Amino acid sequence: MSSLENMKNIKDNQCAVDVLLKEVSGHVCKNCGKCVFGYEGITQLEMILGAIVEKKGRSNDLALMRELCGYMKTQSMCDDGKDIAEAADYLFENYQKDFEDHISKRACRAGVCKKFMTYHILPDKCTGCTDCIDACDEDAILGKKRFIHVIDQDECIQCGQCVEACDEDAIVIAGAEKPRCPRKPIPCRR
Repeated sequence: MSSLENMKNIKDNQCAVDVLLKEVSGHVCKNCGKCVFGYEGITQLEMILGAIVEKKGRSNDLALMRELCGYMKTQSMCDDGKDIAEAADYLFENYQKDFEDHISKRACRAGVCKKFMTYHILPDKCTGCTDCIDACDEDAILGKKRFIHVIDQDECIQCGQCVEACDEDAIVIAGAEKPRCPRKPIPCRR
């Protein structure tokens, strides 16, 4: 199956950026080296897409990838290089908002890209037991006994230890839609 055919079968629970990165990372041009535009093109695409899924995307990345794919389609010596460039162009055209959201809004619609996921403590479930605070090696959770705890998103490294420590199922992982949580610890109502 060609790369383009794979791109046309993206489901709602899949992320176009992630799908393209996986396709590029495993593509035959990556190990070929017969032509500069196939080998270098695939290498550059992988680097740019890797930065985007790591929340390091820049505003000109989409234009840069489109330009790169244009060169790959006309200059690659084999059909493999042209195929991946056409597949990437298809995604840029049909899933442009997903790429733009990753770059500018730092959000993944499908909730697939781990760096875009955040951990939150639900105020209606938190009992203020401090188990999550004890489990967090990064001191990213604020609170004390009988207070609803809050996760400092700047300090959280998304290790998931707090989720495992919470017996109340009060800690959730959120993608584009975040739950309403207090900004600082407040007394528990329970």
